[in-house]
Amino acid sequence: MARPREFKPETVLDAALDLFWRKGYKACSMADVVKSSGVARYGLYQAFKDKDQLYCAALLQYKERLRERFIKPFCSRRSDFKSLVEHFDLILEQLESVEHHGCFAHQAAIERASQDPNVDKIVSGIFEEAKDAYRLILRNALSDGDIRDQPIEDLVIYVLGIQRALIAMTKQNCSLKERQDYVRCSLALLKPAEN
Repeated sequence: MARPREFKPETVLDAALDLFWRKGYKACSMADVVKSSGVARYGLYQAFKDKDQLYCAALLQYKERLRERFIKPFCSRRSDFKSLVEHFDLILEQLESVEHHGCFAHQAAIERASQDPNVDKIVSGIFEEAKDAYRLILRNALSDGDIRDQPIEDLVIYVLGIQRALIAMTKQNCSLKERQDYVRCSLALLKPAEN
């Protein structure tokens, strides 16, 4: 008879997410997760078949955190250009405050997506949700006349590029001022030319 699970999977996922994010997939072992979470090895393998499955579960938990913090606020009200500025302020604040200094989804895309189709699917889903949120904001900003008239998909890719560049700058230890200036200038380029 199987031994009953004596822990909440969220406990393991919190520890695994922190470790995978901080150390990377290769440098993080199941023994590290056991030590960090306090969950016995048999329990860990009972809940998550292997390291790959645990990694995907941690990535899904990260996706849910992103959805709550960055995506849902745009869907709960009419978002516009001001919302986009607030969004990047929030990203700058988050990148400055967290120990990991970066985005776990971007890290997973670089480190694991080409090797694991499950990781690729989750990461693609994260990026698609970001695009959907940006599309919503940009459509409203276009209708308000707050940004220059360009094809919506071009604008979505441009704004996603700002996000990706900002994360890369953080990983390269660029100063907060450099990142703030980059975001300010990039968003200003969206504004219509003054007559």
